[in-house]
Amino acid sequence: MVSLLIGIFLLGGTFLPGYQGLAAERKSGYLLPGDVKEGWNVYVTKKCNLCHSIWGEGGKGGPDLGALPESYVSPSQLTALMWNHGPEMWAKMEARKITPPKMTSKEMADLFAFLYFIRYMDEPGNPLKGKSLIETKACIKCHALKNGKKDDLSRWGMYVSPILWAQMMWNHAFQMEDEMKRKGISRIEFKGNEMIDLIAYIRGSSPTVERIYLSPGDPKSGEGLFTRKGCIVCHTPGGEMDLARRKDFPKTPAQMAGTMWNHAHEMWKGVKERGMAPPELSPQEMADVVAYLFSIRYFDEPGNPERGKTIFARKQCHLCHAKESKKQSLAHLKGQISPILMAQVFWNHGPEMLEEMKKAKVPWQRIDAKEMVDLMEYLNRGTP
Repeated sequence: MVSLLIGIFLLGGTFLPGYQGLAAERKSGYLLPGDVKEGWNVYVTKKCNLCHSIWGEGGKGGPDLGALPESYVSPSQLTALMWNHGPEMWAKMEARKITPPKMTSKEMADLFAFLYFIRYMDEPGNPLKGKSLIETKACIKCHALKNGKKDDLSRWGMYVSPILWAQMMWNHAFQMEDEMKRKGISRIEFKGNEMIDLIAYIRGSSPTVERIYLSPGDPKSGEGLFTRKGCIVCHTPGGEMDLARRKDFPKTPAQMAGTMWNHAHEMWKGVKERGMAPPELSPQEMADVVAYLFSIRYFDEPGNPERGKTIFARKQCHLCHAKESKKQSLAHLKGQISPILMAQVFWNHGPEMLEEMKKAKVPWQRIDAKEMVDLMEYLNRGTP
């Protein structure tokens, strides 16, 4: 699967135009944008792959970064994850005689973008489960495999990205629903990873066809489309159906495709009631909209500086980073702190920090993502 990722990024294949990085801006978030391709290079050149695998391919000393999508939904969660596992990582690197590589802020930003993109991609589906689903979901009543006709699903096997599937299913949802009613087929829903399992099965039915890849779209373009296509009429920011606030927001493009299918009936009904034209999306437009929706989930909610002040004391940060300590004061970072800067500084100076804490008999303090956001808000006020 990693080789597939390299193919998508570096070796080409057939491409529809795509996005070159996760560089969306949001005023309420802490973000230093990075470049996905450069992040892949950082991942390799800094030897992260010696300990971490992606979807089972790579080192086994640390957790599989492709199998932990919920662990780095936002930059602060990733920063907190790195912080909490710092001592363990450095110990393993020391045991293997690996010198912890230094990171620039750009390298860390690129690495974050790459790791977020891994979360944004889907794990390989289970074709055996997909074969069962194509029957239990009654797809086979309208679609065949390898019959060479218009309804032949194996023709879709060339499309690797679930975003393309989401686009095709969205544009044909109304037509498919009418056909299902005509044939007396009940509406179906996809849960969890069922969509990616189904895609894996259909993709496997055409193993020799040239693959068509679609890299993630441009979130800025997607934001414009979200308005022009009328999505914002129902999904108003701050409203009841604000997608950025949904706790059940899909975690992968395949889950997004399944969710769009599940809610297509309700969405198309709402569109008709408002007298709007049914919005159709091209593959690139769907990629852009999905990139926009995923990018707004990448940011953290603003932190609370008062809680951050309490965390600063409770985690014993003040023992080394007191205002009076000119050498270790953090006051000069006022207004500059982001999850990526925190990760970069902590990574570069972490082993030294750990030794100082051991001398002072202060245990390494675990920090969760919310605490990290509050702590950054406090530090950004320049109050320590």
